[in-house]
Amino acid sequence: MMRSSFLPFVLCLIGFAQSSYSNAGPYNFSDILPGDRGMGMAGAFGAVADDSSALYYNPAGLAFASSSNISASVNALQMTRRDYQKLFNDKDSFYENSQDIVPTFTGGVLDLTRYADSLHGAFNLQSLTQQSSNQNDILRRPDIAVEYFHRSAKSQTSEILFGTGIGKRFLPNFALGFSLGGRQSIQDQQTYQDVSQIITTTNVKLKDSIAADKSLFSTLTTNDRSTASVLAAELGAGALWAPWPSFSIGLSGHVDVLLKQELNKETDSLSLFHYNDYSIPVASDFESKDGVSGEESQKSIDRYTNKKIYRVSSNNAPRVLKGSFAPSYINESSGTGIGRSRIRLGFASFPSSRLVVAGDVVWHRSVNEWIANRELTTEDVLNAHLGTEYFFSPTFFIRQGIFSNFDARPKELRQSNPERIDFYGTSIFLGTQTSDTQFSGGVVYQYGLGEALKIANQQIPKPVREDKYILSFTATHGL
Repeated sequence: MMRSSFLPFVLCLIGFAQSSYSNAGPYNFSDILPGDRGMGMAGAFGAVADDSSALYYNPAGLAFASSSNISASVNALQMTRRDYQKLFNDKDSFYENSQDIVPTFTGGVLDLTRYADSLHGAFNLQSLTQQSSNQNDILRRPDIAVEYFHRSAKSQTSEILFGTGIGKRFLPNFALGFSLGGRQSIQDQQTYQDVSQIITTTNVKLKDSIAADKSLFSTLTTNDRSTASVLAAELGAGALWAPWPSFSIGLSGHVDVLLKQELNKETDSLSLFHYNDYSIPVASDFESKDGVSGEESQKSIDRYTNKKIYRVSSNNAPRVLKGSFAPSYINESSGTGIGRSRIRLGFASFPSSRLVVAGDVVWHRSVNEWIANRELTTEDVLNAHLGTEYFFSPTFFIRQGIFSNFDARPKELRQSNPERIDFYGTSIFLGTQTSDTQFSGGVVYQYGLGEALKIANQQIPKPVREDKYILSFTATHGL
C-alpha cells in the first residue's frame, strides 16, 4: 500500500453584534482536508504522504511515490447550516445556510529519478476553506418591545493554497522533502439590518395627551460592506522515517511569510425616532422629568425630534451630520511579516498488504490576520486525525477516519470575539482501482458545538451549533 497515489442578531438598540469576520472558516484549520487519499483517511496522512498532497502534509513522502501521476478531487456539494439558539427569552433561533460547489484539489507527482535517485517532485492547487453563509430573518416580538426586525447577511470566505516541492530518499528508509507555495485568503461580507423598537425616554417624557395615543419608537438602519484579503508565501519541510518495514513516522513543519494584507470597509448607520403611526415627534410633545435640568432636557428633545442625526461608523465616534448622509470608509494595507505555522507529527502502520492505519497530531500557531479579525489575537490549536485504508480486494477499497477541527479563537467571548465553535468530523470513501487509475467517492461530515454573543450588549453567551457536509469525488491517473 505504500505504492498508492490515490484520487479531494439589545437589537441595534438591541442590534446584532456586527463582527466583520464571524465565519468559522478562518479559525478552523481543517474545514477541507486536502488530497484524495488524505481526505478519505480524515487527514491522517503525515507518515504516508506519497501523492501530491504531500506538499501540505509532509513533502518528504514524495520520495516514496512510485510513479508520475495526476490526481484531482472535486466537491460536488458542500452544505452548512448554523443554528443560533434561544436568543430572546430562551426563544427564537436564527439560521445561516449555504450550499457551495468547491474545487478542492488538483495536483501531480513527477518522477525525477533521471536527475537523482529516488527524487520526485510535485505540484498542487487546493482549497483549504470555501464557506458562504446566508441569513434573511424577519421578527416581530412585542413581548420584548421589538416592533420590527429585519436582518439580511451574506458572506463568502475562500482560501486557496498552491505550491511545488520535492522529496528524496537518502537512505532506503529515510527521506527529506521541501515545499514552496503561496496562499491567498479572501472574505467578502455584507450585512443589512433594520430594527424598530419601543423606547423609554430619558430626561423628558411625552405629555399625557400624546402618550395616551402614541408610542415612541426608535429605528436604526445599518449597512456594512467589507473585504479582507491576505497574500502569503508558505515554506515547508519534512522528514519521513520507516524504522520497520510495517511502520513509518513523519514530521513536517510549515510557516507562512505574509506578503500583503488589505482591508476595505464601508459602513452606513442611520438612527431616527418616530411614533407608531410613523409621524415625527416635535418639541411641544415633550416635558421635562422632575429634577432634570433644562440643558439636559433640551439635549433629549433635540435627539427625539431628530434635530441631531448621528452617523456611527467603524472608524469614527458618533458625530452630528450636516447636510447629506455619507458613509465612512476604511482602506488599509500592511507589509510583510510572519504568519501562520503548523507542525505535524504522524505515524502509519501497515499490518498487512491490505490495511493501513495512520494517525496525526497537528499543532497550529495562528497570528492575527485581517482575514480573521484585525482586533483578535487567536490561540494555538492542537488537532488529532485518525484514519484507515482497507482493500477488500485488489480492486475495491474503503477509506475512513475521524478528526478534530478546533476553533482558534479564545474561549472568552467579547465584542471582537463574538463566537467560538469546535468541530468533530468523520469521513468515509469507497473506491476502485485498476493498474493505472483510481476512482473514489464519499462524504466528510463535521458537527460543531459552541457559544455566541449574537446580540449586542449580550452578557450570557447562547448556544450555537453547525453541521457541515462535503460530498466529494476523486480520481487519479498514472502517467
